[in-house]
Amino acid sequence: MSSAPNPPRRTLFGRTRSVLLAVLYGHADQSFYLRQLARAVESGHGALQRELKHLTEMGLIARRTQGNQVLYQANSQSPVFPEIKSLIAKTVGIHDAIRSALAPLESEIQVAFVYGSVAQQTERASSDIDLMVLGNVEFTEIVSAVSSVQKALAREINPTVFPVSEFQSKVKSGNYFLRNVMKAKKLFVLGSDRELAKLASK
Repeated sequence: MSSAPNPPRRTLFGRTRSVLLAVLYGHADQSFYLRQLARAVESGHGALQRELKHLTEMGLIARRTQGNQVLYQANSQSPVFPEIKSLIAKTVGIHDAIRSALAPLESEIQVAFVYGSVAQQTERASSDIDLMVLGNVEFTEIVSAVSSVQKALAREINPTVFPVSEFQSKVKSGNYFLRNVMKAKKLFVLGSDRELAKLASK
């Protein structure tokens, strides 16, 4: 059986570079600390710092210091900024796009996953994307974080946000909606099925 072709951005850039560009160009108006990028990329610090150095030298990202911290941001002055931003928007997968969008809030999120028709792979091109987020975050924060993904994909993202304690209470009480979600197929953005099951069993 032949393997599925790699997304264009990964063929062009490689995994580490493509995820970095997805984070930085997906949030071109934001700056990121090294630790935030390390969480998003899930790569060793050596490989990450090499890619950041190369991208800075190429003029694709800007590097600045703030106190003793270093911040990185997409370089909007680069002549290829519009093209790369467009390429990332068109080729980044739903999982990567949402993960990148939630990266600044990752420390406050315990589990996040896509469910519904997208996770079940029965969606149409215009189908909404149902997103469940469990953690210490506000609904408005999630809506704001995924707004750029929504525009890039030209698809509505419907977040459902629960504090972990409320989620656990509803699961214990047999909430109909959550019972169905727990049984259904999921596409994990942050966390895993095991972590979700552990939360639900408490």
